[in-house]
Amino acid sequence: MLKWQDAILRLPALPKKIVASRLLTGGTVRVAQEENGITIAVPPQHRHEIDTVVELELDGLAEDIAPRAMRSGSLAAFKKIKASSVWPNPGYEPDKAVDDDDGTRWGAGSDARSGWLEIDLGKPETLNRAVILEGPWNRVRAFELQYKDGEAWKTFAKGTKIGTLRLTFEPVTTRFVRLNILSATNVPTIWEVQLFSVTQSP
Repeated sequence: MLKWQDAILRLPALPKKIVASRLLTGGTVRVAQEENGITIAVPPQHRHEIDTVVELELDGLAEDIAPRAMRSGSLAAFKKIKASSVWPNPGYEPDKAVDDDDGTRWGAGSDARSGWLEIDLGKPETLNRAVILEGPWNRVRAFELQYKDGEAWKTFAKGTKIGTLRLTFEPVTTRFVRLNILSATNVPTIWEVQLFSVTQSP
């Protein structure tokens, strides 16, 4: 680890069991392996100035493990989602915008120049950050993020271009969030919409 951003380092889940761990740069390390991932904690006084090296011993060959992606931690990941319209060819469904994979994307209908994605978080969550990935197309010219209050949609963030956008806003508590694209130069298409709670690390 070259730079610690949080007290704990989180890694994707592995298909093999960790049987031992040690800090090669000296000191102590705490490793916890769970079904949804691995956490590594090193006290600040044991973190090396240049790099901190942790060795994990597995119960099998590491070379047998395929590269694994780290989940974003987004509260929107894999949740129910619907869209104003969908591109006619398969592979651009709305769930592609919440699948934690920036290699897939939602596409609106072939004649659309606006549109929306509505995400059902399953239960009320308190949010204060969002990440929206549009990819290289740079088509959006006006958008707003909205939350559902009863039957009404209320705007809590808005802007013009998206590209790769990171937003911080006053906390809102809601179950339903909508990315409402008001204007686009071509068919709107979104890689990912990610939402984060006030308790999650930036």
